[in-house]
Amino acid sequence: MLKNILHSKWLALASRILLGAIFILAASLKLSDIKLNSVNVVYEYGILPVEPVDLAAIAGYVLPFAELFVGVTVILGLVTRLASLGGGLLGLSFVIGEGIVLLQGRDLNCGCFPGLMGTMVSQTIYLSIALILLSAIVFFSRNRNFFSISGIIEKRNSDPPKWYKVLS
Repeated sequence: MLKNILHSKWLALASRILLGAIFILAASLKLSDIKLNSVNVVYEYGILPVEPVDLAAIAGYVLPFAELFVGVTVILGLVTRLASLGGGLLGLSFVIGEGIVLLQGRDLNCGCFPGLMGTMVSQTIYLSIALILLSAIVFFSRNRNFFSISGIIEKRNSDPPKWYKVLS
């Protein structure tokens, strides 16, 4: 029974839409001013090194584009497995970062949805866990390509390339 629910095409579709919408919303709010809304927030966490290579700045600049890529591709159902893996890894990195901040006894604004709402790390760690779960549902569902571009491609091409099968 649980297996049937987890592989439901409707659960996979709802998970894709919710996961994608969260990532697109977060990315679009950060892209309005990447330095303020993403890079400075990564610096505020104080986890990634800044010397000899400024990994904090690199992560801050890359993050909104990674979120946008995951959001758009998972909603469209294009390279769905790869996109959901990316979403799960982003969620895992958020949980690790938020966990480190909380273990240090700090609770700061996570910077997840800048300008829309201020959310504290102690609250958003639960959202990050939800992102991991949604990503896992999409990644493991045999119906992850229901109502998707990948589903259309698979129907038109009875024998897609091997690389395509792995990523979708």
